[in-house]
Amino acid sequence: MFTFTIYLAQLAGLYFIILGVILLVRKRSILELMPKLAENQPFVFLAGMIRIIVGLAILIGNGPWSAQVLSIVVALIGWVTLIRGIAMLLVTAERERKLIDYWRRDPVYYVAVAIVLLLGLYLARAGFAT
Repeated sequence: MFTFTIYLAQLAGLYFIILGVILLVRKRSILELMPKLAENQPFVFLAGMIRIIVGLAILIGNGPWSAQVLSIVVALIGWVTLIRGIAMLLVTAERERKLIDYWRRDPVYYVAVAIVLLLGLYLARAGFAT
């Protein structure tokens, strides 16, 4: 397995754990902030461009697909990041508001936070255990 894949797993794992805790602790602030960010089109454009760069960096740095689960998970994170970045540049502000309204629902929010935390725990464990 590539050393960079392990590094990406460690980095993303710790990031997702920290993000998940922040999403739990600051839920109200996050929910108030989300619609305001969507209204700021220069921010959306910049964030989309950064996500495209990060997604491409993950995919290129991860190297070719292998049968190892960690490499596949890191590659999927790269693809999701890349696709989300492209979508941020293509989706209209109105559609973005509808998506944010969906994510602000309690069950959806907590499922997303649980996925972020579980993914972070898996990546950190797998990355640091290697």
